[in-house]
Amino acid sequence: MHPVFPPSLLAIGGEPALEIRDLLIILAAAGVVALILSRLRLAIIPAYLVTGALIGPGGLQWIESPENVRAISDLALTLLLFGIGLHMDLSVLRHDLRRLVTAGCAAVLFTFVALLPFSHVLADDTPTAIAVAMAMTMSSTAVVLRILQQRRELQDTAGRLAFATLIVQDLAAIAALMLLPPLARWQGTFSPEAALVEPSSLPPLLDLARSGALAAAVIALLVLIGRFVMPRLLLEAARQRGGEAMIVVATAAALGAAAATSFVGISPALGAFLVGFLLSNTPFRHHLSGQIGTLRDLFSAVFFTAIGMAIVLTEAFQSLPVILLGAGILLVIKTLAIALALWLSGTTGNTGVGVGLVLSQSGEFGLIILSAARADQIMLVPDDVNTILIATIILTLMVTPSLITWSNAIACRLPQIPQLQRSLSGKRMETIDDLPASVPVDGVAPTRVIVAGYGLVGRVVADSLMNDGAEVTIVELNPETVHRQRKLGRRIIYGDIANADVLESAHAHEADALILTIPDEQRVLQACHVARSENPDIFIIARTGFVGKGMEASGLGANAVVVEELATAQAMEREVAERLGGILKKEADSRKGDGA
Repeated sequence: MHPVFPPSLLAIGGEPALEIRDLLIILAAAGVVALILSRLRLAIIPAYLVTGALIGPGGLQWIESPENVRAISDLALTLLLFGIGLHMDLSVLRHDLRRLVTAGCAAVLFTFVALLPFSHVLADDTPTAIAVAMAMTMSSTAVVLRILQQRRELQDTAGRLAFATLIVQDLAAIAALMLLPPLARWQGTFSPEAALVEPSSLPPLLDLARSGALAAAVIALLVLIGRFVMPRLLLEAARQRGGEAMIVVATAAALGAAAATSFVGISPALGAFLVGFLLSNTPFRHHLSGQIGTLRDLFSAVFFTAIGMAIVLTEAFQSLPVILLGAGILLVIKTLAIALALWLSGTTGNTGVGVGLVLSQSGEFGLIILSAARADQIMLVPDDVNTILIATIILTLMVTPSLITWSNAIACRLPQIPQLQRSLSGKRMETIDDLPASVPVDGVAPTRVIVAGYGLVGRVVADSLMNDGAEVTIVELNPETVHRQRKLGRRIIYGDIANADVLESAHAHEADALILTIPDEQRVLQACHVARSENPDIFIIARTGFVGKGMEASGLGANAVVVEELATAQAMEREVAERLGGILKKEADSRKGDGA
């Protein structure tokens, strides 16, 4: 596997080098293609893959050597996996985690087993077939969750099942990355040059056990650091003014973990994901996700474009019937396998089919597994097979939005497939559809309000809303306040309300109101714009200092604005009337009497 930290990342002369010209071509071309596909309401990841195929050595040859972008592509992969780890929010599955995860595990296992025979058609040997089946088993977390959130279906039974399956798939993908070196040893293509440990003269099984023990020790060390050291470092960084210290510490941890796992022969993606997953249990995960989001998205464009460069367009066109057939087979097999697994886990067959359609594509983790399987250290997947697989993934991703839109209608039109009512013991099975919904028993959902800032104003507003029965989520940038209020049982998030990822973590897409009590006008204005884009129906109340900023906030989406100078003028007017009104009236009456 290639080193995580190449000797030259942005060198303009010398080898290896990431040429500025190549980076410019990638970003410009990816931006244009992404705009075109966005207008067609297609997912962004296929846009980057198509871009790579067009500009790479198998297309227009604007970039003749993908190796020139290998360094930044590796860095993008590290940040991408770190971000995915941060987004592993298990709280969505708080209602009966065990059964939902069991259903997800069954779906992953059934899908892998069903795909394995078809993988053998493309692969000449079993190790390659296993790697291909693992890659195609993974669905697209980024695409599916984004669409489900926009459609406000994440809390439905089907949405929770889809999310549970995606979480299990993501964890299985990390396991798959760990299995690639043993599979390469099985196939005889493993090259240990990139590993920290020198090749030994031990028998293969003992050597494998030795490598596994070393990898386990490194992972255990990372877990201890992520569990006990990193939260304290981030707390100290959060106390500093500005967010620079926190993002530097977290990014350094992700890169360090990636380097550690790479040096012992495991994919660097595992280390980055592990650190992100461990930090997802800290109060800082929302803020960190927002901070690295822009950088991660920028580098991800390079990563997925570089993967697309592996496609040779002439070969893809020659194999077009195979690609179309493969995409169709993949969609059908995954739909049926997931539907069967969920039905056996206790849901209705119709719900299982709907979830199967939602997750029938292959996604970004599949691309990551394929990329790792073609690394210099492993070389499991041949070029021609890789071209077919990436083109197949592109097609399935392109149709995913339509499949999600039609999934409910298709599932409803099928003949009713009831739940398995009884277990082998003859007793009725408690099914997934029996799980409690996230709505109170009386069927009336509480008003969901986000309060930004928990100073004096925010505290008064939040307490008043909670006393009236509203479901209040507080967003605050003071770590001590967040820690204290969490101990008191309040729903509070550490983060910048002006950041889209923080708003998403606060579930702005399904909130009824957003109340911006923070005194920072620039963040208030940005939050108005982002929140309105996230949820066109949300009611926004903003706080500003001056009338001009209040008008600007209204233009950016605020429904109501409290202007401090107007509030001060009105308060002073009341005080003058109450305190001085009587005195002034007496003096006026006295002057009138003297005049008479």
